Amino acid sequence: MKIVHVIDQLGLGGAERVCVNLVNLLHRNGNKVKLIVLNNAGSLFDLIDDGVEVIRLDKKAGKFRAYKQFKKFVQNDDIIHIHMRANYRFVRKAFLFFGGKKPLILHDHFGKIEVDTSIKKFYTIFKPNLYIGVSNLLTNWATTKMKMNKNKVFLMHNFVHKYLHKEDVVIPEEKEGIVLVASLKAVKNHIFAVQLAKRLNLPLTIYCQENRSSEYFKNLEKDIKKEYDTNKVRFIYNHNNVQSELYKYNFAVCTSKSESGPLVLLEFLAQGIPFLTFETGEVTSFVKSKFPDFVIDNFDLEKWEQRSKTLNQYNSKELSEAFNSYLEDQNFVEKYLELYQLIIK
Repeated sequence: MKIVHVIDQLGLGGAERVCVNLVNLLHRNGNKVKLIVLNNAGSLFDLIDDGVEVIRLDKKAGKFRAYKQFKKFVQNDDIIHIHMRANYRFVRKAFLFFGGKKPLILHDHFGKIEVDTSIKKFYTIFKPNLYIGVSNLLTNWATTKMKMNKNKVFLMHNFVHKYLHKEDVVIPEEKEGIVLVASLKAVKNHIFAVQLAKRLNLPLTIYCQENRSSEYFKNLEKDIKKEYDTNKVRFIYNHNNVQSELYKYNFAVCTSKSESGPLVLLEFLAQGIPFLTFETGEVTSFVKSKFPDFVIDNFDLEKWEQRSKTLNQYNSKELSEAFNSYLEDQNFVEKYLELYQLIIK
C-alpha cells in the first residue's frame, strides 16, 4: 500500500503531533508512506523520520495551483489519510476541480466538539470512505450529524512517542514550578493556570506556538499583570519537543475547557511528571482510571490547590508504567493497517 497523509501545517498542535507520530510509526514498520503539508510552516518538520517523503505545498500562494499540484503528487498512491476537516475540504475540491478519485479517510481532531456540534452541508454531501474520530463525541457526531454508516466510523485514540533522555541529563533538586503546554487560544484557559500559580506562589512556564500579535495574547498579558507578577510567568515559544523539558518542573496542568485528546497528558505520563487536568477529552478517561486525583470536573481554584498538594506522592516510575500500558493496549500499527486494508477492499 502507498499511503499519503495530509495536514495543513506542522505547528505545535495536538493534531500535528499525532500526524507526525503516525507517519513515523508506519514508516518504522516498513510501510510506504508520504506526507503532504499544505502550508510550509511549523517547527515539527525536524521530527519526521529520514526516509519519509515530505512534500510541502504553498497553499497561500494560490489555491488552484495547490489543488493541481496535490492531484499530481497523489496520482500513484492508494489511500489518502487526511487530518482535520478543513484539509478534507481541500482534498475533495482538488478532485472536484481536476478530476480523479481515491479512497479518502477523514481523521477528525476537532477540539471544540463539546461546545460546537454544528455541521456544514459539505460533509453530508461529500462523505469520506472512512471516518476516524479521536473521541467518542466525534464518532457520535459523524453518525448523527454527518450521517455516516456506523460500519465506516472508527474511534482511534491519540498517541505519542516517548522521548528518551540522554544519559547526561541531571534532574534538578530545585524544580521550576508549574508547566502548561497550550496554544494561544481562549479555549485553553491560560488565565486559570496563572491564578493557580498565584495561589501556590509558584512560577508558571507556558510552552506555546508564537502568536504574540493576536488579540488573545494581548489581552492575556493584561490579565497576567492584573492577576499575578509578570516576572513569574514566562512564555517559551516554538519548542518542538516539550517532553525533553518536563523534568524541570514540579508538576503540570491542563486547563483547557474543551479538548479531543488531550495529547499532552500522554506526554506528561511518558516523562513521569504528575499533573492536574480539567475533565475533558478522551485521554482523561484513561487517566482517571489510573490516577483519579489528577482529574477535576470544575474550575474551582481551591480544589485545584488542594489536589496539587497531593501530587508529590506519585513517582515517575508508576506514571511511565501507565503510559506503557496505554500504548500496549491500543496496538496502533495493527489497527491502522486493518483500516487501510478495509478501505482498499
